Amino acid sequence: MEQGNMMKWGAAVAALVVGLGAGYYYGSSAGYNGGVEAGVAQEKAAEAARREQADREAAKAVNPFERAATNPLGKTSTNPFENIKVNPFK
Repeated sequence: MEQGNMMKWGAAVAALVVGLGAGYYYGSSAGYNGGVEAGVAQEKAAEAARREQADREAAKAVNPFERAATNPLGKTSTNPFENIKVNPFK
């Protein structure tokens, strides 16, 4: 009876090893490679979107007319050119 019991355990261990080997082979050939390629493509698309957004932000930062804080007369309530003499001969 011990020999029959050992045969069952041996067959179970062999089947487990073969199953693990087949699962590893299938997983590495189908799942891992496809997942890496999809992840790389997704990261490249995200990088392109971030780069476009950064370009838009840089263009806004460089344009002085986009920033309201750069206008020196923006907070004044009077016209600085109101009392200017245009004709010096009058």
